[in-house]
Amino acid sequence: MKQLILIVLLAIASYSTSFAQQINGKVTIKITETNGQPLPFTNVLLRQVKDSSLVKGELSTVDGTTTFEKIEAGKYFIQASLMGYATVNTASFSIDASHRQLNLPAIALHPSTQTLQGVTVSAQKPFIERKDGATVLNVESSLAASGGSALDVLKRAPGVQIDKDDNIILKGNQGVTVMLDGKLTYLSGEQLANLLKSLPAESISQIEIITSPSAKYDAAGKSGIINIKTKKGVITGINGSLNAGGGFGRYGFYNAGGNLNWRTQRFNLFGTYNYANRKFFNSRLLTRNIEGDEPQFFSSSVYGNRNFINNSYKAGMDYFITQKHTVGVLVNGYRNSFYANNWNRTDISSGRYPHRVLDSILNTFSTSNNRFNNTTVNLNYKGQLDTVGTELSVDADYADFKYQRRIHLRDSMYYVDHQQNVNPHAIRNFTVTAFTIKSIKADLVLPVNKTTKIEAGFKGSFVKTDNDLSYDSLQNGHYEHAVTQSNRFIYTEDVLAAYGIIKKNFKKTDMQLGLRMEHTSSDGYSVTLQSHVKRNYLNLFPSLSVDHTFSETHKLGLSYSKRITRPSYDDLNPFVYYLDKYTYFRGNPYLNPEYIHKGEITYTLKQKYILAAAYTLTKDVMLEYLDQNDETKVTTSYDKNFKRSYGYNVSMTVPLDPFKWWNITNNVNLNYNKFDVQDSMVNTGTSALGVSYQSTHTFTLPDNWKLELNGYYDSPFSWGIFKFKSSYAVGFGAQKSLFSKKVTVKLNVTDFTNGEQFRGVARYNNLDMNIHNRWQNRRANLAVTWNFGNSAVKAARERQTGTSDEERRTGS
Repeated sequence: MKQLILIVLLAIASYSTSFAQQINGKVTIKITETNGQPLPFTNVLLRQVKDSSLVKGELSTVDGTTTFEKIEAGKYFIQASLMGYATVNTASFSIDASHRQLNLPAIALHPSTQTLQGVTVSAQKPFIERKDGATVLNVESSLAASGGSALDVLKRAPGVQIDKDDNIILKGNQGVTVMLDGKLTYLSGEQLANLLKSLPAESISQIEIITSPSAKYDAAGKSGIINIKTKKGVITGINGSLNAGGGFGRYGFYNAGGNLNWRTQRFNLFGTYNYANRKFFNSRLLTRNIEGDEPQFFSSSVYGNRNFINNSYKAGMDYFITQKHTVGVLVNGYRNSFYANNWNRTDISSGRYPHRVLDSILNTFSTSNNRFNNTTVNLNYKGQLDTVGTELSVDADYADFKYQRRIHLRDSMYYVDHQQNVNPHAIRNFTVTAFTIKSIKADLVLPVNKTTKIEAGFKGSFVKTDNDLSYDSLQNGHYEHAVTQSNRFIYTEDVLAAYGIIKKNFKKTDMQLGLRMEHTSSDGYSVTLQSHVKRNYLNLFPSLSVDHTFSETHKLGLSYSKRITRPSYDDLNPFVYYLDKYTYFRGNPYLNPEYIHKGEITYTLKQKYILAAAYTLTKDVMLEYLDQNDETKVTTSYDKNFKRSYGYNVSMTVPLDPFKWWNITNNVNLNYNKFDVQDSMVNTGTSALGVSYQSTHTFTLPDNWKLELNGYYDSPFSWGIFKFKSSYAVGFGAQKSLFSKKVTVKLNVTDFTNGEQFRGVARYNNLDMNIHNRWQNRRANLAVTWNFGNSAVKAARERQTGTSDEERRTGS
């Protein structure tokens, strides 16, 4: 129960302050445009004069009015802001015994392109907000992000869980498409996890979670899209920032980086670079109970220390041909390395509990040396073709990935009866994987009238992967090439896609209807086995979304989409990898794509309280499968297709402001998953209800201080053949802004309760397995950021290039 106490206290604190006394002062004001027309849904903030601290915030109604009630005595001013308009502050006023109710003069907001004397722009984004159908995490505003990695930040995202192999689960489902700055990473599995671990959190600005993407996006991705936006210059002139940080858990780590932006009336040059050196550990306890005439019990204790070194970069230029036409070039990539040492002791006992007797011990030591290199080049054009808003954008991309892995594994068996080590054995392998991805896409936006818009586009992506695995085995004191274990696998895939979307506005209702068509042609060729697995299929992916605004405080949204998850390139590769003499991993060239139907309903109250419910049906679901051979005692892990799975999800986002200096964001997710795992080898069904609770408390204090307390709790849940136990974490941090907010210092501690661990079981047929994983999650982190230059330069354009989905599937 101790691990729940702090989480429960966070929840109680979220609601315990609603009885604070307030004097019944009342202030009313109207927000308009310069022509006198009312401006609805404007952010209107009531602030104290003495320190500009926030008292209350409201949105203006349809007629532009806003009312603040139950205001205590004091001196205040009102600040009004709306995207596309300059922020305006009123003159100060007082609430006292003689002035309990005030009707202030209307204030007019000017378009942001105009300069207003005395106008100040000041805003603090909430950590979690809902915008344009997406859940947005403003990572820059969170102290919990400092010192961590992109994967650490995702663990704090609402509805996101990380499984035993660092795969991302979003609202109870795997198969998330991960993008960086609108670009598909083309990575999945271990390689995607390695990339996210090496990407410093300090380089991230926002994370967008889109659970129901439109037909404009690639149809790939079972549970939706996660788009990680990195920091960039946001201001004409020159500006940029430098950051550095470090910390320690069991091992130390450090990172540094910066970005620079130079914008003129004709061009914008920008670039970023980040370096990180992260050392950490992971441990795994894996037990297997093998029944039969001669039952045995295997208990494996694995400890690994690891070192990630990340060098990532991005450079580009936008050239403004005219105000309506822009061309650009973008080059980004990384040069990463990953080193690991793993010690594995496996105790092998005979008999059944509690009469087991230790027979032998398998000692295994392995080293791993990995290098990941990527360069992606993007050429792009964006233009406004007329005065009514017709837009055309074109992207051409070329991406090159190279992945090299050297593994050296040595083991020996110690027999208790003989008290000696025998059968020393060693293997080493060298894997070279090369990906080449070419893509071109075009998108057209065509306004029909004031209430109707048509969007259409096409995309072609062409992927080739070449995997060469060479094994050597220790024979009579020297290494010999193991022909039967080596393999070469070449995979090619071409996807041609086209889509159309109709957007229609009916007064208070916005409707969007889309259809995407994708034709896939692929060939998996095992050079060693001289075998081909070819596929050729055409799919249609409809999507629909309807949003209805009942009033300024009530909004309802409905959405449906059909999607596809294609197997990752690694999962199709029939290579065999060895963890030890009794544990193997291999690919499955006969994996088929899984198809997903998802419906969601979302209710929004006062533009900030969100309640959503979703249903997901997945056919030919891909799940990890464990095959145990009772004679050889070997367990082999691989993915395979099963009949179907069902998912039900209810989520709630509840932001609270108990006091002007205390902001709380609460998120609750309820997931129910049911799996029909049936084929000729296994017939079982699993289902479970899981609950996830996350809370972030931010305290804004005088003298530019900010404190944060955060925590999460994940209840037990099921995924495929695995049943997972609960996990939790609590962290805290502090931030201080210095030198007119040009310098920011952040200090935070993550998972100080040490509750963020993975524990799970798999029991079916002849398999009885338990897994317990631990990572270096308890850490202390210090980060410093210096912003320099002109703080008003506009950002580089957001671009979604054409190679994003394919990069996700490379696994790098």
